[in-house]
Formats: sequence, C-alpha cells, structure tokens
Amino acid sequence: MKALYELAEMVHNTKIKEVELVQENRNDHSPLNSLFYGILSKEFTNDHEAAKKVLHSEPGDQAYQRLKRKLKRSLLNAVFFFDMPQSDYNERHRAYHECNKYWAAAKILLAKNANHIGIELCNKLLKKTEKYDFTDLVVDIARNMRLLYATKEGNIKKYEQYNALFKQYEEIWIEENLVDELYMELVLRYVNSQTILKETHSKAVEFYSRIENILKKNTSYRLQLCGMLIRLVIFFSKNDWKGMIEACNEAVELFEKKPYHASVPLQIAYHHQLVAYTQLLNFKDGQAAAIKCLKYLEPGSYNWFKHQEFYFLLCMNTKQYQLAFEIFRETISNRRFQFLSSGGAETWKINEAYLHYLNEKGEIITPEDDTSLSKFRLNKFLNDTPILSRDKQGMNIPILIIKILFKLKNKIYNQSLLDIENIDRYCSRYLRQDETFRSNCFIKMLITIPTCNFHREAVIRKTNKLQKRLETQSGNYPRAEIEIILYETLWEFVLESLNNQVVHTRKRAKRATT
Repeated sequence: MKALYELAEMVHNTKIKEVELVQENRNDHSPLNSLFYGILSKEFTNDHEAAKKVLHSEPGDQAYQRLKRKLKRSLLNAVFFFDMPQSDYNERHRAYHECNKYWAAAKILLAKNANHIGIELCNKLLKKTEKYDFTDLVVDIARNMRLLYATKEGNIKKYEQYNALFKQYEEIWIEENLVDELYMELVLRYVNSQTILKETHSKAVEFYSRIENILKKNTSYRLQLCGMLIRLVIFFSKNDWKGMIEACNEAVELFEKKPYHASVPLQIAYHHQLVAYTQLLNFKDGQAAAIKCLKYLEPGSYNWFKHQEFYFLLCMNTKQYQLAFEIFRETISNRRFQFLSSGGAETWKINEAYLHYLNEKGEIITPEDDTSLSKFRLNKFLNDTPILSRDKQGMNIPILIIKILFKLKNKIYNQSLLDIENIDRYCSRYLRQDETFRSNCFIKMLITIPTCNFHREAVIRKTNKLQKRLETQSGNYPRAEIEIILYETLWEFVLESLNNQVVHTRKRAKRATT
C-alpha cells in the first residue's frame, strides 16, 4: 500500500497536461476514483480497509486485485506525461527526464521502421546527452545507431562514426562504473550505523589512488562526482576538517565550469563544508554553507533530510538551540517524513529527546499551540529506537546518555545510579581509545558522580583530569551525530543538576572482572 500511495501522491502533485488519469470530481464514487482518492487522503492505510470500503470485499478477492492492478497501470502510464516544473527540478534533472522520455520514443519509432524521424530524434538526443554528461544514454543511442547503419542502411561512414562514438563513451562508462562501485563499497556499511570502521581511511586512500589518473583525464560528471565523494571520505575518516573544506572548494570550482548547472555536486560540496564547520564549531561559516546548500535541495528528498540533520547538529553544537528547534519542526512536519528509513526516523527521535531536555531546562521557547514536542516518555523513546540502540559504538551512546541526564535533572538518583552502573559496563565493553574517545571520557565522568555521592564540588574535583582530556581532544575525533550537544556543554548541564549536598543511595555493585 505504501508503494501505491507514493505513486498516487506523485501523480497527483505533478501537472499532467496530456492525460486525464481520474475524474477531478471527488464526488464521483466509481471504484477506481474511490480507491485513488482513498489512498491519496490516507483514508486507506492497508488493503483490508480499501477492499472493505470500495468493494465490500476482502483483500484477496479477484475483483479488488483487478481494481488495484488497474489503478497501478493507470498511474504508471501517467508517469510518461509528467510535467517537470522549472521551480521544482534542477536543469540537469529536467534534461535527464526529457532525454529518457524521447529516447524511449525513438526506440519505439526505430523498432517500427520509422527510421527518418527516429534518426532525426537520435541525433538531437546525442547533442543533449553529450552536453549533460549522460554517458549511459550516449552509449545506448550510439550502439543502436551503429547497428542501424550496419544492418539496415549499409552506410560505412556513418557506421564508423557511431562505432567510434560508442567506443569512446563505452570506455568512459566503464570508468564511471568502476568509480561508482568503489564509492558504494565505502558507504554501504554506514546506512544504519554512524561508526567509522578502522579500515575506512586505508580503503578510501587505496581506492582514490586507483582512480586518480582517470580523474585527471576524464571530466565526466558521474566520474568526478563519485571521485569527489571518495576523496571526502579520506578527509572525513581522518577528521581532517580543514582538508575537507579545501577539497569542497576545489569541487565547487570544477563543477561550476560545466556548461550546465551541476546542482547535485555543488549541494554535496556545501553539505560537507557544513559537516566540517560543525566539527570546528564555526557557526557563522557553517550556516553560510547550510544556506547555500539548501538552494540545491528539494524539501522532502533524502538529501534534504540528511542536510537538516547536520544543520540541526551545527546549531546544537554551537548553542543555537532555538534555531535547532525550528529546524526540527520544519523537518518532522514535511509530508515525506513518514517515508524515512527506520534508522533515519530514529535519528530524529533522538534529536527530539535532546530538545525535550533543553525545553525542560528553559533553553528553548515553544509556542503555546505547538505540538511538535509532545509529552516526553522515556520508555516510549527507548522502544522507538530499536535499530540505533544496537549501534553499540555509534548512536546508542546518545540514547544511553540522555536517560541519565533526565534522571539527574529530576533528582531521581537511585534510578540514575542503576543507569550509570549499566553505562559503566557498556563503556568497558564497547568504547576504546579510538573515534569513541570523547564518549569514553564523558561516560567516565558520569560514572564518577555516584562515587562522589552526587556532591557537586566533589564531582568537579574528581573529574578535573578527565575534563581536561576531553577538552584537549575536541577536534581530533568526530563529534557530529553522536554528540547531539557538545559534551563540554552537557557536562555544564550535569553539574547544574547537582548541588553540594551528599546523597546516599544503595551501594554500587562492583564491576565484575575477568
């Protein structure tokens, strides 16, 4: 049902000039119309509801299955008549849509032996596909054209012309696929985990060395884009934020020279600058990069949601909490939010938990009629983050920390003691002197609290060395995503939750040793 809803929403929101899909009158209660608008309005969320309301039948009944197939066919046919509004799509995206549409028409014409119009269309397409670096389309068109001139026209000169073009772009296509594959090898393990694997940097360096010469001779859009992404992984995996910013500046210079507006790589370059400035705690330049990036993003797209995550983190890390709250509201109110992956949705659940904490501390102001921060229930929050809770060296860390922060703030010391004991065992098992170094330091500072009987001044004295170690490693390890709020700031909040009274709780259990 989700797939059919996506298709119905896309068709409904796109101007279709050449075909009328369903009756515009919502009062037309034909089965097809009722099913379409019922899905679109979310009146139906599953097949059982739709079948019962539209046909008074069960989902498995043949009549309902036929109706559902008919609607899907109609929606899919409508895809070919999509209008691409200039305001909603970038130049290259519109060109790619148009080229694919007319290439489908050209193939049908050539198959029907309408060679004159077919060849005319192919020649126009080749000019456009070469201009926009649509290598796969150039290869496909040139392959079909050489076949036509070899087997139907017998034109040696034309055959050689298109054969040479095919071989030229086939080589580029093979190189593009190589770079594609190498980039995917690097990123596929990070879809549901934020932990940087130890071998990532060495792999990125190895992969980039394999393609460096190719990148120098080939300016293909797709090849340069993936090459840039592999290079950025090199800087990211070594926490070289200044190097990343410089690499992004070089990428912007390269793609701005294209004979078209290369919005996607420009968006990626500005996004990575945002990430780097977040790590450097530079709000001014980070916000400038974020605003430039937003110009190239369609709200509700995958990249838009990822950008919102980092813009949110920039604000949280630099104490711009009110702006972070506004970004959160804008994100969760987007109609495409419901289609985020489970991991993506859970990330915003974690962000919401930290906003609740800030709200309780009076750090943000929420409008009286605002419902984006509904009443926070800790147990529900933990149940709503099952995937990231299993990310033992990544996003599970802020989940564990926020539990303790709430309980310390609300003076629930006995329960916080239990959580601190659990996080103590967690720290010894999963956190080491690597990219989790700062988390390790901060958790050890939390562990110190019950040993000092929750006495503020005693805690300050006991954690002095750990706090200095934390501060000296501020820029050496990646913070963004795991540190929703900078640990130094969180520690200030922790100390505000304590006072100079000794709190006696049950005895802490000694950690088992092996």
